[in-house]
Amino acid sequence: MPPVRVFHCDDSSAFRLLVREMLNEHGDVAVVGEASSLDEALSRLPGTEVDVLLVDLFESGKGEELIEPLREAAPRAEVLIYTGMPEGRVTGAARHVHKSVGFDELHRIITEVAART
Repeated sequence: MPPVRVFHCDDSSAFRLLVREMLNEHGDVAVVGEASSLDEALSRLPGTEVDVLLVDLFESGKGEELIEPLREAAPRAEVLIYTGMPEGRVTGAARHVHKSVGFDELHRIITEVAART
């Protein structure tokens, strides 16, 4: 079975590196793209085969406004909000996960969300 393909959008390059290394250790998840902003993500997503968009809400209060253009750029992908902001339901996102969860739990959630595609 091919790995779950993840595109990670977070404004911290160090955190993206850490997440990539931890997820890639599992073998069944591969971070295939990254971006530090919405604009960068939108320029890199077209033409990619992505199962899960792992997205930090780095623009407070703009969850739905971030989700819509990402969904247009990667319509088959499930959106997983992965942020340090308080829990809240973001319309269009499959799940909302706080960054305090462990990487094994994040891996489990990613594979669970990917199973919906």
